[in-house]
Amino acid sequence: MNKRKKSPLLGLLGVLGIAVTAGLALPFVNVLSQFQPEELMAFRGFLTASIALALLGGKIRKVDNYTYWIAAVLPLATLGLFNGIRYWGPNQTIVLIMATPLVNFAIGFFLKRKPSLASIVGLVLLLIGVTTALWDELFVLIGFKWALFGTLMNGVLYELFARARAESLQKCFYATIAMGTLGLILSLGTDTSWAQAVNSRTAITLFCFALVGGFLYWRANLLAFENLPVAEASILAQLETPATIIGSYFFLGQHFTNGQWASVAIAFFGASLLAFWLAKQTEQEKHN
Repeated sequence: MNKRKKSPLLGLLGVLGIAVTAGLALPFVNVLSQFQPEELMAFRGFLTASIALALLGGKIRKVDNYTYWIAAVLPLATLGLFNGIRYWGPNQTIVLIMATPLVNFAIGFFLKRKPSLASIVGLVLLLIGVTTALWDELFVLIGFKWALFGTLMNGVLYELFARARAESLQKCFYATIAMGTLGLILSLGTDTSWAQAVNSRTAITLFCFALVGGFLYWRANLLAFENLPVAEASILAQLETPATIIGSYFFLGQHFTNGQWASVAIAFFGASLLAFWLAKQTEQEKHN
């Protein structure tokens, strides 16, 4: 059976989709402040899983162990991301999440990956960029802890995605049904009055948040990583960071100074070097 021919144009559209969906969706974790992060997780997870199930024709198959691990870790990464945004803000959280390649660099020591000079330079630049971008921001310890937890889980996810063999929609279904389930369980103790919180406008906003930040974000990632080389896709996907900062400006009135933008640019370059190194390492591991 012949492999589907890759289309760089579709890959670039996927990268654009990653940036747009992240920039539109992540600030809405705080726009929809009448709901707890866990409730937003539940709605996003179940809606995305339902769409994936429909596209699969209702056929759910047994998958490899790495895909099951994705289903275990993705809900935790989302929990950290959403709570980090709620307590600390989307700009601060997404900048810290940008440091995910640092986690993979650390994991590389246990997997005996040989660091290159470029990866070490990237490590230093990423640390400098993230630290200086957040230096003047109001520090909220609980938000930082949640964002740090999300960053750690993101790093584990990167390793799992590189190894999982299941079909894309199967991965999507298992991961998001698990996300919805964890969100629902953690939401049981909340005191949100849905009758008061949900009107027609809020319901539409909630649906669009879950659709754009869930299924469309997932599909954009698939387009990017299935049509571009992994190294290039990993680098370009980092554009979701500036897109989220821009989205926060329009939806929440938050802004970064010119100095912070410069720091984000430094961090982006460092993350790109690390992502390129990591992608090459994981490709080599696949063939060994």
